[in-house]
Amino acid sequence: MANHNDRILRFHVADKVFHGLNAILWFALVITGAIVYLCKPEAATGESLMAWHVGLGIVFTLNLVGYLLFAPERFFKIPFGPVEVTPQGRYNAGQKASYLLFTAAIVMLIVTGWLLWVFAPAIGKDAFLTMWYLHVWGSLLITVLVVCAHIPLALLSMSHFLGIWRIGTGDISWEAAEHHSPVWLEKDVIRTNIEK
Repeated sequence: MANHNDRILRFHVADKVFHGLNAILWFALVITGAIVYLCKPEAATGESLMAWHVGLGIVFTLNLVGYLLFAPERFFKIPFGPVEVTPQGRYNAGQKASYLLFTAAIVMLIVTGWLLWVFAPAIGKDAFLTMWYLHVWGSLLITVLVVCAHIPLALLSMSHFLGIWRIGTGDISWEAAEHHSPVWLEKDVIRTNIEK
């Protein structure tokens, strides 16, 4: 039986690095892109902001590629499919759905961003405009979902929120795991303070 001091590894280093960089870069990209698109700055300011936007986009791309290369088991390990019982596994249905949506959005933004930046002269005006609208409005839509749903729902489980954001191990309390993810706790748990 676990005691109240037991801690469970919830977020590996790769998860924490990817999530943290992804969040910071996402909002930096939204801000630089929105200023250029919505505020119509002077030419020199717009060019400078777009240079920053492209540079941040390159790092954003490398963040995803790094996660796929160095932690593929973490990226592809989320089990999808029907759950036969009410108690939750490591991820609940909402987390799985948002993971799929955010992953698709990240890939879509990386692909359209690279096509718009590198291949703009070769893709034609109609394809360019389609990708540009998809890139701009897709990023704004996902940002609204992150701000209005993902972040508030993450704050409902403060132990998980702190587990992914605090410096150090990505562990949570035994009680938090037992409350939010009893199936995962029972089947797959890795305890971070095994004594003997």
